[in-house]
Amino acid sequence: MLYKEEGPGDVSPETKAIHVRHVSDPARALTPPLYQTSTFTFPDMETADRVLKGEEKGFVYSRGGNPTVAQFESALSELEGGEASRAFASGMGAISALLIHLAKGGRSVIVPKYLYIGTRAFVQKFLIPWDIPVHWFDPRDPSWTDSMQGLLAGNAGAVFVETPSNPTLDIIDLSLLARLCREANVPLVVDNTFASPVLQRPIAFGASVVVHSATKYLGGHGDLLGGVLTGPAEIVSKVASDEGSFLGATLSPFNAWLILRGIKTLHIRMQAHCDRAEEIASFLAGHPKVCSVRYPGLAGHPGHDTARRQMRRFGGMLSFELASSVEARRVANRLEIFQIGVSLGDPGSLIEHPWSMSHRLLSEADRLSSGVTPGLLRMSVGLEGLTDLVRDLDRALSS
Repeated sequence: MLYKEEGPGDVSPETKAIHVRHVSDPARALTPPLYQTSTFTFPDMETADRVLKGEEKGFVYSRGGNPTVAQFESALSELEGGEASRAFASGMGAISALLIHLAKGGRSVIVPKYLYIGTRAFVQKFLIPWDIPVHWFDPRDPSWTDSMQGLLAGNAGAVFVETPSNPTLDIIDLSLLARLCREANVPLVVDNTFASPVLQRPIAFGASVVVHSATKYLGGHGDLLGGVLTGPAEIVSKVASDEGSFLGATLSPFNAWLILRGIKTLHIRMQAHCDRAEEIASFLAGHPKVCSVRYPGLAGHPGHDTARRQMRRFGGMLSFELASSVEARRVANRLEIFQIGVSLGDPGSLIEHPWSMSHRLLSEADRLSSGVTPGLLRMSVGLEGLTDLVRDLDRALSS
């Protein structure tokens, strides 16, 4: 066997992240081996027959499975509490494969207005033109649960949400939404990229499937692309054998190896991201040039109480509002430690102006309806010294 089934027992997530189910290695290397190969061979045709029929465990071709990638998948299953996982070449690879699978047969997809621009673009450029019914709901509307019950009563294939959302930091009550989905027998999919499994485990609140852009906090060093979904073995195995294999969004073994390296320090990094983000959110909330701050850790955030119930801490992402697009762009240009960039979860702090960057191709009306305003800046708080980050922001805002 190339892969051991035994894993840690009832231990903390921190321990699981470091000691999760290692690939068998006669050399007993401390770091998991990197199987940088496209193809696996067989000692004889009889072994090939058994592996290809699924009667014996083994690997055939890395597009369908690889020991290093399998170890990453196992790590995510352990951390998120899913039965099985499937890795992809990017977060969008995971999201698109899963939504295509769940929408088969013309089933509808239900999504919130406040959504990562890549997911929104996939819905608008592919699902809608393919005549997949797409229904949008507004989680800021106090009566959203009533509308949700009506949408679920149709031929729904999935509800797909983010919490916290990108870039507006909206919070959705996972327990409440999961109950509605469970009553209608509709899978609830949660993009957990912003929180990571360290801060939030949606499956524990009733979600069916969790997706991540592993490019972000899981990898943690800004040097790879990757994605993953985890959930019931029945769903994951079907996605893996169909969309996961034949759409071609295959995670490379090397990137899986890099993500495994990043996961070992995920808990420490997330605590440090949270420490800095909480202080910076408080600083910005008191600054006279800042109109508003969107961070679920602030008591004034409309989703604060819900976030306290379902998150261990409040994350390293925040957005804040300035008076205009001109002022937001000027502040971004004045920053020295914060770099202008659209990604997140890196050791270095990043800032972006969604109005003119990530959401620039949307019409003005669509940008506003998705919660993106001209003066909004989204910030990924990194691991630099807190004093340095606050000084950088203060200088840029005040000069």
